[in-house]
Order: sequence, then C-alpha cells, then structure tokens
Amino acid sequence: MAIIEFQHVTFHYQRMADPVLKDVSFAIEEGEFVAIFGDAKSTLCLLISGAIPHLIRGKIEGNIYVAGVNTQSSRIAELATLVGMVLQDPENQLFNLTVEADVAFGLENLCIPREEMEERIRDALEKVRMTEFRSRISSELSGGQKQRVAIAAILARRPGIFVLDEPTRELDPMGNMEVFEVLTRLKREGRTIVIVDNNPEFLAPLATKILHVREASVRVFESPRAFFENIRESSFRIPQVVDVYFRVRETMPSLAGSVIPLTVEEGVDVFRDKKYH
Repeated sequence: MAIIEFQHVTFHYQRMADPVLKDVSFAIEEGEFVAIFGDAKSTLCLLISGAIPHLIRGKIEGNIYVAGVNTQSSRIAELATLVGMVLQDPENQLFNLTVEADVAFGLENLCIPREEMEERIRDALEKVRMTEFRSRISSELSGGQKQRVAIAAILARRPGIFVLDEPTRELDPMGNMEVFEVLTRLKREGRTIVIVDNNPEFLAPLATKILHVREASVRVFESPRAFFENIRESSFRIPQVVDVYFRVRETMPSLAGSVIPLTVEEGVDVFRDKKYH
C-alpha cells in the first residue's frame, strides 16, 4: 500500500493567482527512495510533512495522505510522529547547547519516558555515527556533522517517512558525502525517503523513483534511468557517467538497448561487456 498519496491536489499560496501545483496525483510505496527535481520542490516537501497547511497558509484542493492519515484534517503533532523533515540549513533545526540535547528536544515535546528517550538517543546517534560527539557543543560541529545531528533528531522520533529538502545545499564536498552515507544506510534499512537535492551523482544510484515537477504538474518516472533518458536533451545536470554514455551512444548505435550506467563502476561494466575501446 502507498505510504504517501496525492489525490488530484491543487495548491495556491496566499496572494498568488496561479497554482504552484495543479491536479497532481501520485503514490509512493513504503521503503522507496524518491528524488524530486524541477520546480516547486520545497512545496511538495512541505505538503508531505503537513507544514502546509498547518504552518504555512494556502488553498489546497484534493487530498494528501501519509501513512493513511489525511494531512489536512489531522493535527501537526500527529503528523510529526509520521513524517520527519530535514531542512537545508541544519542551524535552523539545532536549538540547544549540546548534540544530546538537540536529539532529545523532539522526544521531550512528545513526552517520551526518560528511559526510552535514552535508548532512542543512543540508537539515533549510532545510526549517523555521531556517538562520540554526544557531549559536544552543537555550534562547534562542521556543517556535515550538524546535518547528521539534525537527521539523528528525526531518527529518534522514529517516523515512518523522512523528507529532506536540499540537506546538502550548505555543505562542502566532505559534508555531502557524510550525509549521503547516512542516507545510504537508511535506505538499506528500508526507510521511506523523499529528497530534494542537486547532486544527481549521489542520488542516481539510490533513487527508486523520480518526481519531476514542471509547470505545476508532476511527472512520475519509475526509475532514474527512465528519467535521464527522457530529459537528456534539456539543460538538467546529469551524472557525468550518464553524460559520457549518451555521447558514446551517439557514435556507437550498437550501444542502444544497453542499461544506462548510474555509477562509474556500472559504466566500466557496460563498456567492458560491449568491448568498446
């Protein structure tokens, strides 16, 4: 069954004449890793998390369900137990002095018993490999470490859905790698992840589905390969290995029909198998 479902959703922000999304319908299954590209990406994230309409006003037509709950008729406190959202800037999600206090903050708001809270904090920090930083002052961490703590704070709440809105936008290459290492482990655990990010090299091997938002509509691609095949003539930035594959395929038509490589390793295999030199 779908863990996220949009049913003919149209959304206007207040004081905007044109809809940001128009008659959008799609479903996301439990355990999928879904990447969002195109326009209105953050709006989709806010709708899934319930921040729209509970915190950000606008007009919604249609229905949005997360884990079987209608986001419009439920309370934001209930949605917080179902969906965890990580923002672009971790500074906006870390409010306390230490790493431990930041991870505990959401649990305290949910009135989690102290003994269970301790277990959740320990488990969440282990998952993002930040156990040794538990007593560190949050403001002294690197950007990548701060984002890992922000993810740990969501993990500790144990929602079924993780929504990440450009979590690596403010990070250097090392911070990028740290965050995607965490996301790779979460995917292996079968977590449902929805992410907006501008790193196709990192996203392509992880994504199971792509949502492409354009002119207020959402087109669903059931695989990254289908998506890259469709948009390769546009200005969208694609992974270098995919770009090389398309360029070579233009001069070697016999490559047509072979699997589009998403990683360097897959690219090496494609050309080795075909004996192209």
